[in-house]
Amino acid sequence: MNTPLNRGIRLGAIVTTTILVASAALPVRTVAGEIRAKGSDTLIQLATAWAEAYRKVDKNVFVNANGGGTGTGVAALQNNSTDICNASREMKPEERAKVKEVTGKDVKEFVVAYDALAVYANPRNPIKQISVEELREIWAEGGNITSWDQVSSSYKGKMVLFGRQNNSGTYDYFREHICGKTADKKQREFRGGISELNGSAEVVENVARTPGGLGYSGMGYKTDKVNWLKVSNKKGEPGIEPGAEVARSGKYPIARKLYLYTAGEPTGELKAYLEWILSPAGQKIVEQEGFVPLK
Repeated sequence: MNTPLNRGIRLGAIVTTTILVASAALPVRTVAGEIRAKGSDTLIQLATAWAEAYRKVDKNVFVNANGGGTGTGVAALQNNSTDICNASREMKPEERAKVKEVTGKDVKEFVVAYDALAVYANPRNPIKQISVEELREIWAEGGNITSWDQVSSSYKGKMVLFGRQNNSGTYDYFREHICGKTADKKQREFRGGISELNGSAEVVENVARTPGGLGYSGMGYKTDKVNWLKVSNKKGEPGIEPGAEVARSGKYPIARKLYLYTAGEPTGELKAYLEWILSPAGQKIVEQEGFVPLK
């Protein structure tokens, strides 16, 4: 699990990386031995750790990791301005088709880790468990839960909701799995009044300083300044805490896979890098960063 100091160090690396990406946004690489990775803010913490560690594996390869959201990574793969799209959700058929149209290559998918999408609450909040049914009434448009005493009499006060921006794969995943569909099978949208933030860490930070706060983010962003709630599918059932085994098995109600995508079969430096990510060395970093390795 990351410490605030480590995250601060990584933030500096991410800022530097962002500047480099801005100057190398053309479809053609400008740096020999550069691998460009872009997309999910959930994965940026892990992608940066991989990039740093890989410099010790191959000093001739520089991995340029950048965030911006899964949607940003998908768009970059579609316009041939990244080698890897980092994604916290599956690519959609129409997105894959656009990559094929532009590049002439089929999208290749790599599952690189698992994640339990945690529901975070302020530590002053004594409530320890919540159900997917209740989360739907809290987050979805038309839901009827707006205050904490509607969940439990042990805590009162208005809920203050923090989520991700709409180009985030985490936003899409949470909306699809929590908000659900209407009676006519249309995707329900989020309710109004949710503070939509650019990064996973921002969600956790805002929950930490807001007594009535509630937010969702990857379990790798847990700090000692927030609590996460056990989650059950239905009210009254035992809640399950985010964790490795329940994420892999799918027992945790909001577990998901994390992906890397490329246009076409990777070769050369890119192939070697992806093979390293899937190796025990790369998967050890997955665990160190608070996510769930494949085995």
